[in-house]
Amino acid sequence: KTYLYNTLCRLVKGQGVSVLTVAWAGIAASLLVEGRTVQSRFKVPMLLLEASTSSIRPNTKEDDTIENTDIVIWDEAPMASSYALKAVDILLRDIMNINVSFGGKIMVLEREFCQLLPVVRFANRSQLVAASLRSS
Repeated sequence: KTYLYNTLCRLVKGQGVSVLTVAWAGIAASLLVEGRTVQSRFKVPMLLLEASTSSIRPNTKEDDTIENTDIVIWDEAPMASSYALKAVDILLRDIMNINVSFGGKIMVLEREFCQLLPVVRFANRSQLVAASLRSS
């Protein structure tokens, strides 16, 4: 799977398409071409709440990088809570100044959704399922 994403990334970059590769876990991010964690790339907090947002501000280097990106490849997506996806969605809408999902960016979310749930401290089973991407 990592080989597939790295090949896809190199292929589309060779055609002039801008790609960002991110993962929830640092180890997974380090295996991707120019990969970074979601927290590092999109500046979302480690402890996510329903109202959490990114700390990226307009007219910054991070803002420009994201604005000029066409595709975001997100490895290990189900490890993140739905709040992380929501925070990234809001950020991309704000940066692109358009009210379309993820600011019109192509999002490639990867992993088997039945394989694992996000880690939520002291949560019961229903709270874990509610925090997952499948429930968002």
